[in-house]
Amino acid sequence: MATGLFLAKKGIPSVLLEKQTFPRDKICGDGLSGWVLSMLRRLDPELLRKLQNHPAQLPSQGVRFFAPNMKSLAIPYFSSKYPDDPPGHVIRRIDFDQILYEAVRSEPLITLIENIEIREVETTGMGVVAKGVIDDQRYAGDMVVVASGAATRLTLILPKEPSDPKHHATGIRQYYSGIQGFHEGNFVDFYFLKDLLPGYLWIFPQSGGFANVGAGIRTDVLKKKRISLKQVMEKTIQETPGLRERFATARAESPVSAWDLPLGSKKIRLSGNRTILVGDAGFLIDPFTGEGVGNALWSGFAAAEHIGRCAEAGRFDEEFNREYDQFVYNKLWKEMRNSSTIQHLIGYPGLFNLVMNQANRSQFLQKSITRMIDDLEERKKLNNPLWYLRVLFGR
Repeated sequence: MATGLFLAKKGIPSVLLEKQTFPRDKICGDGLSGWVLSMLRRLDPELLRKLQNHPAQLPSQGVRFFAPNMKSLAIPYFSSKYPDDPPGHVIRRIDFDQILYEAVRSEPLITLIENIEIREVETTGMGVVAKGVIDDQRYAGDMVVVASGAATRLTLILPKEPSDPKHHATGIRQYYSGIQGFHEGNFVDFYFLKDLLPGYLWIFPQSGGFANVGAGIRTDVLKKKRISLKQVMEKTIQETPGLRERFATARAESPVSAWDLPLGSKKIRLSGNRTILVGDAGFLIDPFTGEGVGNALWSGFAAAEHIGRCAEAGRFDEEFNREYDQFVYNKLWKEMRNSSTIQHLIGYPGLFNLVMNQANRSQFLQKSITRMIDDLEERKKLNNPLWYLRVLFGR
C-alpha cells in the first residue's frame, strides 16, 4: 500500500492487487517505532494524525530490557525533532493497516482490487502482466512491485532465494489480558532470557488492558536446539521469577500464531526485468529488533522514487533496476549489518549481563543505548573497540 501511495504523490497511477479483503489481520508485534512515524510524516502528515487519534492505539514512551539475570533497564525513546509527539505507538496491525487502506481507497490514482490471488507474472519487452488464479483475471502495467511478504517472492519472475535459516527468524504471537507490571509510560518490554538467546520474549501493552505477547528466535538456533518455541514461551511465563507474577491474573485471549521473518542480515537480489521487491519480500526486517514496518514503508518510498526515474528514462529493464538495489542498500545495509552485530552479541548471556549491569550505573551507556534504538550513526559505534572499553570501565 505504501508504494501505491508514494506513487500517487508523484502523479503515477497504480493497480494494487490484494490477496485478502480488508479489514484483514497480519501477524505482527504491533509496535511502531519512530522510523515508522517519520515515514508516515513523509507520506502524509494526516495519516500520522489519524494514527495518533485512533482509539485503539497506545502511545509508548520507551523500552525496558531484561537481561538473563533479570536485571532491567528502562530506556526512554530518543525524540528531539518532534518533542510534543509520542515517540512510539502500539496498535494492532489490523487497525494500522486499515488506516493505510482507507487512504488507498480515497486515492483516485490507485485502483484497489481485493480478494485476488496472483498465480503468475509474465514479463515481456513491452510490459508485465499479472495473472490471477481465475483465467480472466489479467492486469497489465510497466512494472510489478512484489509486496507479498515472507510467504513468496513470486519466483516465476526472480530466481528463488536459497533458504538459509541463519537469515530467518521464527516468531509467535498471542494476545493476553490482565498482565500486570507495565511501565507508566507504556514502555514495551523485551526479555532476553537464556533459553531464547539470541532471541527474546516481548510484552507490548495495548489499549483496553490487552497486550501483545510473543517470542522470536533465529530459525537455525531453533532447529539446533530442537525446541518448541510455543512450549518455551509458556514455560518461561510460568516459571521465570518476575514474569510469573506479571502473568498471575492474565488470560490468553487468542491462540498462538506463528510466522516467518526474513532478516536483513544478508543482501539479496531486489530487482529484475520490470520487477522490484519491497518490505518482507526483500528481506528487510531488522535482525536485532525484528521490526519490519519502518523498513517496509521506506522501501515503498524507494520503489516509488525508482519507478519515477524509470518512467522518465523510459526504461524498466533489469540493468536499469539495479539502481533500486543500490539505492536500498546504500540506505539500509550498514544499519542491518550493525543490527546483526547486536544479534550475535546477545547470544552470550554473560556479556549481556555485563552490559546491563554497567548500563544501570553508566549514563554514557544509557544514552548510547537510547540512541541506538533509532539512530544509525550511534549503532556504528558497535564496530569501534573504544566503545567497548567505555562500557567495561563504566564511563
